[in-house]
Amino acid sequence: MTRLASPFPIIFLMMAALIWWPSVALGQSDQPIECKVASGLNGIWKVGFPTRHLLEIKSASPLSGFVSIQSVDGEGVPVIYRDPSWAFDTQGGDISAKVEVIARHGRGNRPIRIRIEDRAKKVLLDRTINDEERGLAIPSDQPWIVGIGQELRLNQIAMRSVGNAWGEFSVSELTRLQELPSHADAYAGIDVLVFCSSSLEINTGIQESQRQAIASWTQRGGQLVLSWGEHAMPLAKHPELAAMIPGELIGTATDCETGPVESLMGSQQQLSPLTCSLVRLQQGRVEVGSLTSDRIKFPFIANWAYGMGSVLWIATEIDSPQLLAWETRGPFVKYLLRESWEKVEKDTNRQVFRSFDELSGQLNAMLDNFPKLQLGNLGQLVLIACLLALVIGPFDYFVVSRWWKRPRWTWWTLLAASLATMFGSAMLARSWKPSMPTINALEVIDWNDETRTLNGRSFMRYYAGRRGVYDFQAHHRSLSPTQDPGSKPQPNRVDWQGQPGKGLGGFESNVTTQLGLPTYEVLCSPTANSSELIGLGFPAAGTKALVSHWTESIDIALGGNNLSTISGKDDLLQGSCINPLSVDLLDATLYFAGRAYSIPARIRPGEQIPIATTIPKDITRRLQRRAFIAGEEVGVAWNPNDTTNINRLAELLSFHSSSGGTPYTGLTNRYLSNLECSDLLKLERAVVFGFISEPVSNWTSRRDQVPVQAIGGRQITAVRLCFKVKINNPSTSPERLYPIPVRP
Repeated sequence: MTRLASPFPIIFLMMAALIWWPSVALGQSDQPIECKVASGLNGIWKVGFPTRHLLEIKSASPLSGFVSIQSVDGEGVPVIYRDPSWAFDTQGGDISAKVEVIARHGRGNRPIRIRIEDRAKKVLLDRTINDEERGLAIPSDQPWIVGIGQELRLNQIAMRSVGNAWGEFSVSELTRLQELPSHADAYAGIDVLVFCSSSLEINTGIQESQRQAIASWTQRGGQLVLSWGEHAMPLAKHPELAAMIPGELIGTATDCETGPVESLMGSQQQLSPLTCSLVRLQQGRVEVGSLTSDRIKFPFIANWAYGMGSVLWIATEIDSPQLLAWETRGPFVKYLLRESWEKVEKDTNRQVFRSFDELSGQLNAMLDNFPKLQLGNLGQLVLIACLLALVIGPFDYFVVSRWWKRPRWTWWTLLAASLATMFGSAMLARSWKPSMPTINALEVIDWNDETRTLNGRSFMRYYAGRRGVYDFQAHHRSLSPTQDPGSKPQPNRVDWQGQPGKGLGGFESNVTTQLGLPTYEVLCSPTANSSELIGLGFPAAGTKALVSHWTESIDIALGGNNLSTISGKDDLLQGSCINPLSVDLLDATLYFAGRAYSIPARIRPGEQIPIATTIPKDITRRLQRRAFIAGEEVGVAWNPNDTTNINRLAELLSFHSSSGGTPYTGLTNRYLSNLECSDLLKLERAVVFGFISEPVSNWTSRRDQVPVQAIGGRQITAVRLCFKVKINNPSTSPERLYPIPVRP
């Protein structure tokens, strides 16, 4: 009898092969590499908004490559972000290479993976970041304040959380230069940015990209607090920061009076004299003035607009020793922050049951309304089941068995009824769920005559029809009158769009993934500020919310804006402004200082927009559509269940606070709060709100690598034109009230 060889060597070789083969198949490298990750701003980031990840990469020998990051979108589907600019080049040894990565995360508790590849796309590192590296994820509607400075102590005024509930607001403080982002998107999601001049490291080392990120974020609608005092002069030398001040910073002064600040806060403790910066303002609203030791008046607290955002100025550093020792510092800092987040006010009389409590949810519901798409409900299912039961029950018994006396035929009638039910259900599904794609979109385009920049955002809902894997791109045509109408459209930045809440597809949903859909990519272009979606999976008759961004510069004609207030009436306008775009502006209204002005229904390119001679309406009455009927004032209540009036929703997204806010709509405006323009109307700015007839952005898609053309749908484009207003009231002019005579 032949003896068999021992199987253990064969088993050992098979196990070794199983261990060795995956690393070869994945291209895993044995190159030693280390990677440290710092997520968010001082360890805090907000779900649903772009998040900054700072990577420090080290290797034993010189190495270069690229970084990508994997997360999940707002529906829990895995998504990978890739950008050719996320490249690194290490010198080896202890010298690390730093890479700033921007990605969005749709869940606060899902893994975030970092993947590092060399130039040959060989995997060097692929791991999930740990809890310390990922930091703290706060909800998408949680108020968030970020401070830049030495020792701001902004969290001392926040109420602490109780029983796992979030506090009044969250605070991040950036004290080191490397903590400042180099991309404006990293500031997305914060409510207030407090920039204090107390950090000498930041003052002397702040880079151009970091300065531009602050300026761009503010220009797009951010709220910035500049607390510049003793160390303000180095910062004012940078053009990106100086452009945000409507005047000149001419120096500092010591031992400045503190009485006006004490009176403002009703403090019982005397504040020690402060060192303040002196600025000569040409516009803006001065809220508090003070005096130097030489009795020179200067603005201590002032407020003005910059782009579509606002700047609050305080002429001292809020972390100065004098203010840190002041017992009223907490209320004073809270006064500066203005409680700029919207408080939730519940209306117990509003008996409306819905799956969202945000205007962004309302927008999503409207865009997800496809008239040709019908979804079966429980009542229809019960009706089909009842019809089938009638056929196989009473019909078979009374007609086939009793009347025809053919009981054996019931087997055939059962088969026929079943086939008819299946065929009818299939035909209903085909008629209710069209196979051709459809697009619904709302595009909001901003332009202001200060920065001369167009900023477009398109919120799109795509109905796929057939199942498959889709790729998406978006392009916009130029709106500049000087641009050739036949010029090539420029690409947009494309990304997924989510919504707050615990409902299906919400950021707080317990659903871990959506129908097992495949991982897709957000791929950025190396040559333009654009991106595209690759490999996005759709089930049959599925929909997906996407968003795109783009910018363009448009100059205004000389003399195109001569808006001013009537002398002695700071809330009444006169003069005219211009339509700077290359398209007609339709159904527009001009808003300023709590009033709404009627303007022509169609304004052609380059045409002057005159201020009507009729008496302007109150802005709240205009937005609530109030009118006197039979001697009684009647308004149009906002109906959250309405999924058709997207034009009015665009107006409410722009002026939600002016319309009455949450008490009127029953909804908060937290996730899309950067679309709010109400504060600009109080800061010497007039906003023309209207529509244009055709969408500016064009979405293109491919299904399984084959181009598909969307048919039908609603695509609305709203335009907001922001103009400076000259205040013809010398008694309130900052130039007259605070004419700082000489440079100290």
